[in-house]
Amino acid sequence: MIIAVVGVGGTLASAVVTQVLAHRAELRRLKEERGIRLAEQQATADRHKIDQLQNCYVQLNAHDRHYRDVMLAFAYTLKSGSVEAETVEVNDARRAQRDTRAEAQLVASDEVLKLESRVNDRLTTAYRYLMKAAVESDSPARRARLNQVIDLLDSIIPQQGHIRELMRFEVGTTKTLPDWYSPEEAPATHNTQP
Repeated sequence: MIIAVVGVGGTLASAVVTQVLAHRAELRRLKEERGIRLAEQQATADRHKIDQLQNCYVQLNAHDRHYRDVMLAFAYTLKSGSVEAETVEVNDARRAQRDTRAEAQLVASDEVLKLESRVNDRLTTAYRYLMKAAVESDSPARRARLNQVIDLLDSIIPQQGHIRELMRFEVGTTKTLPDWYSPEEAPATHNTQP
């Protein structure tokens, strides 16, 4: 009788133990699948953020450069004595750059915004000087103002290079910043009046 009870108990216990072990294995499998699913979702979200950041940086870089180039061309046109130079393209480039900066202020890193704000400050100063020169009559003072605008716009190029390298690093295009990269050596804001 004892042997029969132990045999039946063992058989029942073995079924229960097997059931418990199977249940634990199933829970472990579900937990691993959930972890994999969460990791995939996080990777997708991270990739989306990088894509959004990359798109923002491409637009910011392109519009900063275009705005600078349009103002430079306008300054050279005014310097050559053309009185029919149009400000429409400069104003269009300015609006596009402003709109892109507004997006960047919500997406870009603090480091990029800090460096880009220096470029924006110089672009804004150059725009102000250029618009003053555009309404002045041709004179040595106007030519001097236009030379200041050209110098100011040329001084932006190295800073744009620093920003571009930082942007490339942040979106993973490059794994390290170049040896020459140094935001501390970048030009500070420009506040002189012509």
